[in-house]
Amino acid sequence: MEQRFALDGGVGALSVREEGPRASIAAERPDDGRGLYKAYLRGRGGSVLLGTMTPENGRLLVRRTFSLDELRRRGAWPVLGGAAEMAFSFQGEETPPQGWSWAEGGRLELGERTLRQSASRLGRILCRRDGEGLTLACPFEPEREFPFPELFCLGRIEGFGGRRFVLFSFDGRGRPILRET
Repeated sequence: MEQRFALDGGVGALSVREEGPRASIAAERPDDGRGLYKAYLRGRGGSVLLGTMTPENGRLLVRRTFSLDELRRRGAWPVLGGAAEMAFSFQGEETPPQGWSWAEGGRLELGERTLRQSASRLGRILCRRDGEGLTLACPFEPEREFPFPELFCLGRIEGFGGRRFVLFSFDGRGRPILRET
């Protein structure tokens, strides 16, 4: 039996085929030429790195086989979905502002599915831990789509490093909160 899932953010697909005591897994996404991507399998209790995706016929692809016991031990069986995240950018690395670090949107522990999907589409996001919660800073450009449109009223604009960002704060459970500036 084969199951298919859209990768987080809707770009690419994950297929999982149960073959006796093993699972054959393939993840693919369009090759956008922007960098190297790693693919992950996600279950209720954790995620498993599938590996670095390699070019094949205009797409990026990774195939792996795992024992079902191994996936269960790692909290990734039954499978709930997957993600492909940029591990290395061909455009070079930008140093984050002091107190911030880069995080892949698809790997953030946000409390709602729609927020996780929005974060996945954003790619790299600046992240700062605030006690048990976190603050995300997304580049703000008025002519581009607003990051996290579902949180429009909770975003606040701040400038640092010569750029403007929209900041969103979340509590320890990944739920959006309103922070005073």
